[in-house]
Amino acid sequence: MNDLSQKNRKRILLIDDNYDTQLIFKIYLRNSFELEITDTAESGIELLKKNKYDLLILDINLPGKLDGSAVLNELRNVMNKKDFPVLVVTAYAMKGDKERFLKQGANDYLSKPVMKDDFLNRVNYFTSVA
Repeated sequence: MNDLSQKNRKRILLIDDNYDTQLIFKIYLRNSFELEITDTAESGIELLKKNKYDLLILDINLPGKLDGSAVLNELRNVMNKKDFPVLVVTAYAMKGDKERFLKQGANDYLSKPVMKDDFLNRVNYFTSVA
């Protein structure tokens, strides 16, 4: 891959504390996207403030004082990034969870474990409209 195509790749931030999930998503995305990974809400918020991304892939259950819902709140209400695409990928899969995360500001939701095709279809959709 030449430098030009490397520079034109869409940038994705993944906030997820599960190493296996990080590795799987890194493998899924490595050929087409520039992926940055962090494992806490606090570090994710700092990265969102400092860098430009085309998509956030967000887990909800994160270690530390803040969780994924706090990241959504910070992004939508404090940083006022209303149009920034957020794909929530979480183990929360009880009735009403999807609706709750969408109401909090997520653009889409997948429950873990994710199917590769579903995941890539959503990532490609959000990065093509960004």
